[in-house]
Amino acid sequence: MNKKEKFFCGILAVMASMGIGAGSMYLANKDKIEFMNKYPLMLEVQEFMKDSVEIPLPENPSDETVINAYLSLYEDKYTVYSGKEDIFSAESVQDEINKSPSAFGSGFQVEISDSFEMCISDVNINMSAYAQGIRSGDIVKSIDGIAVTDRDSAKKIIGKDGTTVNLIIERAGTEQEINFTRRNDSQASNGLDSKMYGNTLYVSIERENQMLFPDFKNLLAGYDFDSLILDLRNNGGGYAQTAVEMADLFINHADVILKAKNGDNMTHSTNDGVEYDVPIVLLVNEKTASAAEILTVLLKRYADAQIVGTNTFGKGIYQNIAIFHGGSLKYTEGSVIVGDWENYHGKGIAPDFDVPMDSSLKGSENDIQLEKALEILG
Repeated sequence: MNKKEKFFCGILAVMASMGIGAGSMYLANKDKIEFMNKYPLMLEVQEFMKDSVEIPLPENPSDETVINAYLSLYEDKYTVYSGKEDIFSAESVQDEINKSPSAFGSGFQVEISDSFEMCISDVNINMSAYAQGIRSGDIVKSIDGIAVTDRDSAKKIIGKDGTTVNLIIERAGTEQEINFTRRNDSQASNGLDSKMYGNTLYVSIERENQMLFPDFKNLLAGYDFDSLILDLRNNGGGYAQTAVEMADLFINHADVILKAKNGDNMTHSTNDGVEYDVPIVLLVNEKTASAAEILTVLLKRYADAQIVGTNTFGKGIYQNIAIFHGGSLKYTEGSVIVGDWENYHGKGIAPDFDVPMDSSLKGSENDIQLEKALEILG
């Protein structure tokens, strides 16, 4: 090969290498490049809104707004970004107090202004707080001699069961002193309510949080019952592990698999052995979702429970949370497989006894779904 041929071969080799390199770069960044090709369309929308329909451009949109605008492209209502939660804010502290065992057990609720003025917003006249002299509209000025001005001072109104704090409250412009003894109810704060109908135990479960199972187990142990009604109406769910723990009291071995989109699986299993071998009726409606549906399927499939109400919501997927840009990004990680039951996402779980009823009638004298459950259990 002469010098001229070697030169052209060298040029071809360089060009081939460049082509391979460019091709590899394109393949590595293909998704990003294809997305950037959509960017001119975004600018076109922006210009159309400004010039054609004469709507001004958004002024200083927050990071949360911008991030959620992009996340909307995933077409998944469960994928959403929330800015960093301020646990020291008045709103956050108010929520923490109102959901506490002390608030539920003593029978009070509070409202806290941005300046941290704490007002008693509601008092149950049949419970401890009212009996001790606390009234709706009272402004809590100090707790144990410390003025209510921030998160830590406000939270002093809650604490261990049976402990007492000194409150200075303002009522109708006059200050007075109340020594307030807390009465806690962790079952109520976890959304549990119960009642006996003859030999049938009725248990209402509002949500399935991480702390629910011990209270649920203790509640059952406190009753002598021959049959059980579990009311999961309006229960939007919670944690799959909690649903499995609760079902474990009534069934032998079963598996709940959280099947991630990336191929990873996480299995939650019940143990062999049944603690309560009793007839069970489940009350469900269109707001029964997620972990509440997991519990429904487990008890239907493995404890032969009867289902009364209306078709459930149909959420057979689960979410995870990642930290992003100083906040939390909740995203759909995968689907839920309960034993050998067909995935119910988007379809829900059909009741054995279809009894339509407005969900607001739950617990009222016109609760025909509860009447049907009691009828089934005799």
